[in-house]
Amino acid sequence: MKKISFAVVTLLFSLAFSAHAEWTVQAVEKPGHPGKAVEVRADGQPVARLVYGDGQKKPYLHVYGEAGELLTNSGLNAEGKDSGGFPHHRGIYIGWKITSNLGSQDLWHLNKNERMLVREIVKQEAGKDSATIVAHIDWLANKKDDKESDQLVSETRTITVSRPDGKRTQVDCHFRLRAARDLELGGDLQHAGIHFRASNEVHGRAKETSYLADPANREKKGKDFGPIVNPKAKAPAKAVEKGDLKWCRLLFPIGTRWYSATELNPPSNPSEELSWRDYGRFGYFFKKNLKAGEILDIDYRFIIAPEEAPATKPAPAPEQAAKATAQAAADYATFVKSLEK
Repeated sequence: MKKISFAVVTLLFSLAFSAHAEWTVQAVEKPGHPGKAVEVRADGQPVARLVYGDGQKKPYLHVYGEAGELLTNSGLNAEGKDSGGFPHHRGIYIGWKITSNLGSQDLWHLNKNERMLVREIVKQEAGKDSATIVAHIDWLANKKDDKESDQLVSETRTITVSRPDGKRTQVDCHFRLRAARDLELGGDLQHAGIHFRASNEVHGRAKETSYLADPANREKKGKDFGPIVNPKAKAPAKAVEKGDLKWCRLLFPIGTRWYSATELNPPSNPSEELSWRDYGRFGYFFKKNLKAGEILDIDYRFIIAPEEAPATKPAPAPEQAAKATAQAAADYATFVKSLEK
């Protein structure tokens, strides 16, 4: 048997070591947009960015593609003014219309002086294969009670970004919501919940997008709401019970590349509805009454991945859809199992 030289061993070790990206997370001094930002990078390339602060409607997470291109919507132009279609939809974000003793407050559009303020970034930590950001966020009404308090919700948002298989970006979001007063998280499935919004470029290419979901065929509620029922499905559409809504996957173009964004919704969440729009906005919705001091914990996993172009534009070919469905089902099972630990 031939001996392997020290030089070869060193080279193999170096190659193995370089296969693991060097992760960093740090504040961006000049983010190029209003407010502040904390950015996650792998080997110097941007992977995700938490955006917040003055000039922003709400804190949200940007996600970047394999060439460092921005995949999510910012809703702002170079001057920091709202631009594009539905500019209140920004990256990965959360919001509801909230009813309390302060009346009705719109923490979705945030266009009547309601606010979501990041009070503190309590953690920003990078490991050898992931990075974590933890933020304390106050949800504030546009008026105060007789005790001079405008607080509706105190939120702790934990975001962990990783690439477990080396190419797909995984974003784990844990939202801990503590009610500051008796309130209802309300609204409707198109204007509340936890959503992903693709770049505004996709808004102009809406006819090129497509969705897959589990369950694949369900009732459409109302003229303008709910997922589109699959007219080719063999089984008739049915109402979906809580816990049935497992995952939704958007396939969308950015430039000449294609990407998918999948949101995984475990049964531990109280989700009641899934909504989507062909311009690249989708997410899960539920209503919830909370007493003052009550805590609601919810978890979502987003997986963003480069994809091959759909063979039967805008939808993938049957074999492509079958492969994507199998992958999403496996990802869902893995996610649910991880939450059991």
